[in-house]
Amino acid sequence: MTGETLDFDPRVDYYAALGVAPSASDAEIKRAYRKLAKEYHPDRTGGDKAKEQRFKDVTRAYEVLGDKQRRARYDAIRAGGFAGAGAQAGGIGFDIGDLFAQMFGSRAGGRSAPRGQVRYEVFTGGDGPSGGGSPFGSWFDQDVPRPRAARPSGRTVHKVRTPTGAYVTLKGDDVHSDVRIGIDQALLGAVVEVPTLTGTAKLKIPPGTSSGTKLRLRGKGRGAGDHYVTVHIDVPKKKLDGEGQRLLAALMKKLR
Repeated sequence: MTGETLDFDPRVDYYAALGVAPSASDAEIKRAYRKLAKEYHPDRTGGDKAKEQRFKDVTRAYEVLGDKQRRARYDAIRAGGFAGAGAQAGGIGFDIGDLFAQMFGSRAGGRSAPRGQVRYEVFTGGDGPSGGGSPFGSWFDQDVPRPRAARPSGRTVHKVRTPTGAYVTLKGDDVHSDVRIGIDQALLGAVVEVPTLTGTAKLKIPPGTSSGTKLRLRGKGRGAGDHYVTVHIDVPKKKLDGEGQRLLAALMKKLR
């Protein structure tokens, strides 16, 4: 089965390329892009190849994040756990099948795969994963070789594409996924939308949530299962000036 082709690379952190948090507004993203595009424009960099590449990365990031539908799809897929390092911006024609092969260690050159498989299910439209005419589509399986050391003992892990396009992990009847939030959301609390097997659900982030915290959406798994969401906090890469550092230090002192 061929993978789904995307017009962006979900492994690339386009937010980091623009120096903004995933919670940034459309206006903040546009403002960051304009600032960086002006700074790294080839007409201003005197042929500096590194800066020219930075300009391309910034432009590509804005092409994805500046488009509401494309940004929503990018966010949904990365929320399903497909963020990763080592990719360059500009993933036109990126293939989900290639990503699975890379993530789970399929072997090249015709060598036999080790025992243990990772199965992901691809949504296409029709019946649901349990059959019986679920309203959100039919599902087909594809096994991808999994390295021996990484496979679970006696249990198949399913990567499932949800109706929103995000991927989640299915272990038994329980669903597992990730969500990325900003520091402000972690400190103050927030309500965020996360992809589920049947669409989306609102997840309450309690004030003072730490990175790695696992929250439960009761009854949002398969059948009687639940949906567990692991929270990851994005730390801004922007450096603070002296005044900003003093304000942050004062705030942290109050929070201790």
